[in-house]
Amino acid sequence: MKLKFIYPRWGSADLKWSVFLKKVKDAGYDGIEIDLPLNINEKKEILAIISDHELEIVAQHWETKEIDFNKHKDSYKRHLYNLAEASPLLINSHTGMDFFTFKKNASLLQIAEEIEKETRVPIAHETHRSRFSFAAHVCAQYLDSFPDLKLTSDFSHWCCVAESMLDNQKETVAKAIKHSYHIHARVGSAQTPQVIDPREDRYKPELSTFIKWWKTMIDHAKAQQRSYITITPEYGPYPYATYTPNTNALMGDQWQINQFIKEELSRS
Repeated sequence: MKLKFIYPRWGSADLKWSVFLKKVKDAGYDGIEIDLPLNINEKKEILAIISDHELEIVAQHWETKEIDFNKHKDSYKRHLYNLAEASPLLINSHTGMDFFTFKKNASLLQIAEEIEKETRVPIAHETHRSRFSFAAHVCAQYLDSFPDLKLTSDFSHWCCVAESMLDNQKETVAKAIKHSYHIHARVGSAQTPQVIDPREDRYKPELSTFIKWWKTMIDHAKAQQRSYITITPEYGPYPYATYTPNTNALMGDQWQINQFIKEELSRS
């Protein structure tokens, strides 16, 4: 089974597309993870230059945050269809809101299921703060109700919400791993969704835990006889990364740390 490594546009939006895509391609990535504008002409321009660099796409939806549920639902549909038109490897969706009822969030998941069947583009829902999947114990209820639910697994959010490395929620973690379709590989801690630098010895316990989770996700994908699994090393920019006090110097280099995670998982 192939590991398809994907690089996030998040944190590199200041780079020209040609510079960013060449950098990603030269580093051995298979594709990039991006949102796409609703404007048709703008979207075509972006997709054309990505195609020129022979890179694949994981499309990302994060924009829908309307409080009014009907408006939220309409926006959600519009963005998912817009991304599906690009024929990405998959859509990674920030779905629902943490304050919506179970019924409302479930109806959004049903919409995603219908769009996935219609477009034949897989839709994975990210385990992310503020969304339906913001905490392990809450997400578990949706996994029980939606046996075919695909997750973009980023357990750093769950660790931060639970103030733990999820040692007391092992059954839920194991269940979520079986639903993991796309991996966001970022090392978090019991207090933060991102450690300052996972290469530092002080973060060895966290790094070890996350690598174990990621490798179990990869092993499960192999057992399912998938031809590939997508992995986005996702150490983020500010405010996930922090500045050295009274300077403009970030305490961790996003590019270097993402290469470190890529190399660690390439040995899987």
